[in-house]
Amino acid sequence: MTTPLADYAQFAGKRIAIVEHMQNHPFVLGLRQAQEHGLEVWLLTGDRSWYTHGHDWDTHPLAIVDRVIDVDTTDLDAVLAVVTGEDGAPLVDGLTSFSDYHTELAARAAQRLGLPGPDPEAVRTANIKDHLRIALGDEPFNIPHVLVGHRGQLDEAARRLGFPMIAKPPAEAISYGVRRVDDMAGLVEAWEELSAVRHSLRGQPRSGDVLLEQYVEGEEVSVETMTVDGHTHVFGVTSKDLFGDPAYIECGHTFPVPLSDEERDELYHVVRTTLEMIGYRHGPCHTEVRRTESGWRIIEANPRTPSSCMTMLVTDVTGRSPILDAWLLTIGVTPPIEPVVHRGGAAVRMIYPTRRGTLSHIDGLEAAAAVENVQVLLHVEKGDHLLQRMDNSSCVGFTYCNGPDRLAAQELADKAAALLDFVVEEDLR
Repeated sequence: MTTPLADYAQFAGKRIAIVEHMQNHPFVLGLRQAQEHGLEVWLLTGDRSWYTHGHDWDTHPLAIVDRVIDVDTTDLDAVLAVVTGEDGAPLVDGLTSFSDYHTELAARAAQRLGLPGPDPEAVRTANIKDHLRIALGDEPFNIPHVLVGHRGQLDEAARRLGFPMIAKPPAEAISYGVRRVDDMAGLVEAWEELSAVRHSLRGQPRSGDVLLEQYVEGEEVSVETMTVDGHTHVFGVTSKDLFGDPAYIECGHTFPVPLSDEERDELYHVVRTTLEMIGYRHGPCHTEVRRTESGWRIIEANPRTPSSCMTMLVTDVTGRSPILDAWLLTIGVTPPIEPVVHRGGAAVRMIYPTRRGTLSHIDGLEAAAAVENVQVLLHVEKGDHLLQRMDNSSCVGFTYCNGPDRLAAQELADKAAALLDFVVEEDLR
């Protein structure tokens, strides 16, 4: 069962620029829906091949944008130049990004153009994970941390935090590099690997610092929100199903997660307080939180819409699209978010190859697509090189289902995923 999509007639005659783009099905779906309501979309990209992986751009799903502008999307002045007319006025009604690597630049560009957007410093604080920890200070929902800049700091960090702990890059996405370490040998190994990373997955320079956080045990969820004029509206709570140790890679999600009134109030208070403390007053956010014996703990706050089909979960259950609502905010329109009503439930399973190599064919595709209420959403094709599970970038697609409740939907999504087998010509290197 799907809640009908709300009306987005306010897009008619408006134009936005997107600095890079998320490329999985939900974001392409949102793009198509916005265009159907009259929104003109410009895509600013620094490297089309990052999306195409050797295939032709004209056949890529993102090629449906109204205009592609090739520009250095790490250069603020270059981005401003392509969206500004000779008279100095912006050529677009809004400018934004859902890419973790570009949300700060997009916020700075919107600010310079006088367009709606979040405070760039709030976005920066959220994106740089040790800055978020510092901003939250002594709040009970924060997590003790140490930022390590050289090998000689590891002993003191271990003394302060104890084992187990989490090691991660201070600024990355898709769970890249995140792992649990249980002893000194594991800590040294994590440090040696992560400190050698001097560029982000999108090529931006990195310091080689490593963020260490005290490990907190508990169930993890995410809270999907939209902040308007400093008030944070909540769409609901999404489960975050993880493969677990030693890496923390997502394998699926369900929505909405039921909570008692007390649990929900406490969780929403923690999320809203976090966004207030970093000065985030405008835009979507995907905040990851872990429920521990001593209360909720903030894992990350991501100033963008969620990925991995979570926007589809929210849209099918509430009738509001986080992607389209975020774009409304981008052009200065306040979306009528509240009251949020949940109808039914939805689930997604992320699919990872079990073998690395070049994709030959996919067995079970027809059977998986025949499972009741399930959509099979793949983003690989024959000839693509598949990786084994290391981070979310190795995900090859999703099985998605909406139904009478989240657990029924999860059962069907799992059933379809189990039918798929990605047959590869193994890489012997």
